[in-house]
Amino acid sequence: MAVVVLVPGMVTGARVVGTTPGVQFNEAELQLLQTFGPWPATPPPDPGNRLSGKAWAEQLGLQLFHDPDLSGDRSISCATCHQPSRGFADGKALAEGASAHVRNTQSLWNAGFQRWFGWDGGGDSLWAAAIRPMLSPIEMNGDITDIARRLRSKKFFTSALGDADPPVDDASDEALFVFAAQAIGAYTRILVSAETPFDRFRRSLLQPGSGDVNYPLAAQRGLKIFLGPANCHVCHFGANFSNQEFHDTGRPFFSAVGQVDSGRYTGIKRVRGDRYNLSGPYNTTGVAAEIRKTKSVKLNQQNFGQWRTPSLRNLIHTAPYTHDGSLATLRDVVDAYADINPDRLHSNGEAILKPLPLTERDREDLVAFLRSLSAE
Repeated sequence: MAVVVLVPGMVTGARVVGTTPGVQFNEAELQLLQTFGPWPATPPPDPGNRLSGKAWAEQLGLQLFHDPDLSGDRSISCATCHQPSRGFADGKALAEGASAHVRNTQSLWNAGFQRWFGWDGGGDSLWAAAIRPMLSPIEMNGDITDIARRLRSKKFFTSALGDADPPVDDASDEALFVFAAQAIGAYTRILVSAETPFDRFRRSLLQPGSGDVNYPLAAQRGLKIFLGPANCHVCHFGANFSNQEFHDTGRPFFSAVGQVDSGRYTGIKRVRGDRYNLSGPYNTTGVAAEIRKTKSVKLNQQNFGQWRTPSLRNLIHTAPYTHDGSLATLRDVVDAYADINPDRLHSNGEAILKPLPLTERDREDLVAFLRSLSAE
């Protein structure tokens, strides 16, 4: 690992970074880097969730997250697929619950910073995103009546009902079930990953002397490519490295022979028809802007085959990658975008992605930078 030395730039408005050969970041790049921090950050409240931000609810959510009684046959918990030791993912290409899934298990690290949840954005809150797998026949295959009956037998759960404001008294099965999901949403909101080598290097660039400058030259070069010719920052920007939106990435639409996974197109239809969305009866905060987000989302043909832009934080802990788990390594991801076939992109969609003439070293440098976005 090279020792990086920050010295005044030879060119006005620039700073030179590194040993020989050094990596130079101009003022425009430094200004762009301002937007990638500081980190760790505090996520906003979970929309429609009055339990969000309450320590007792976060603790309750942690217990429920690991409780297999929330599944139909009592064999699967949230943590079965979202394993803390695997970056809150499962390390598999495709998720496996009550039956095989066609999508990769997304990490829950930093999920609280999202606006829409799931690969297709079919949830508009963390708590709604917790409900869907519990009731999905291919995931936890649960039933509201059975789950509510089990919850009523748990002292840790029933004692927490009195902590709510107002207390939950004589609740219906569905209300108890939603209360449990909102506690899980309160817990998953606080899953914020730690500071990374990139964060310390960024701080040392923007505030010389305030951060750790031990940052590999390969990662510095990769950062330069990320901000410049590769244009990765167009979609992966901000402190969580995601614009929180959906894009056509050229990945295959087919999940099996004759079976199409339409991505955001399906997600919009699902979130608009979801009883547990923010315009439904279980929104417990009633914030007008949050409700408007869900009511105003529109379905367009270009949404077909779009997928949510994932955060790039903690990538080394959450392989394999993409919605179908088809890219096993970070190098595979870099190659897939650099060598993308424009013919696979929607003709009426975006023109963001294009093949990139990256050398072998460029590609390895980008991998080195992406690895530096993970906490040790």
